[in-house]
Amino acid sequence: MKKFYVVALMLLTAGCANNDINEDFAVMRCPKVSVRQSDQAMIQTAGGQDLFAIEIVGYKGRCYYDEQILKDKAVVAPEFKITRLSESHVEDIHFSYYMETYEGPEKFLGRKTYFAKAEMLRQVPEIYYTPEQKELTIPAGKYDFDMYIGLNVIKNDSEYRIK
Repeated sequence: MKKFYVVALMLLTAGCANNDINEDFAVMRCPKVSVRQSDQAMIQTAGGQDLFAIEIVGYKGRCYYDEQILKDKAVVAPEFKITRLSESHVEDIHFSYYMETYEGPEKFLGRKTYFAKAEMLRQVPEIYYTPEQKELTIPAGKYDFDMYIGLNVIKNDSEYRIK
């Protein structure tokens, strides 16, 4: 019986040792996600009154290999903390955020804006909100893939100001 286990162990070890990695084999790579400090938080106002503080507090995400197109993909969704700042009757909070990349082929570069709508009952002082995850293809290559997330704060717009 001992000989059987020794032979089985040798076969398993030999099978693992001979597993050469093919250069064409897709290696799972996930983007390094960073929240831009300058675009991390804002205050939404209306009629000179501060309504809500909106802040990115993190993100949820995962990576996977898409067998249909034979590429790595990432799905990412920022997590927001929304705090009510007044006793306003407003319950719908509309805002936008972006995801931005710099590395890779030109078709992967740039900034994409996404719109979000959270609902917050008047008596609730604070909520955490995660919009639907957004999917992106990770370009092939031998480099790190960075992605940045931030709130779209338009400094000249009277409805928003930096927190």
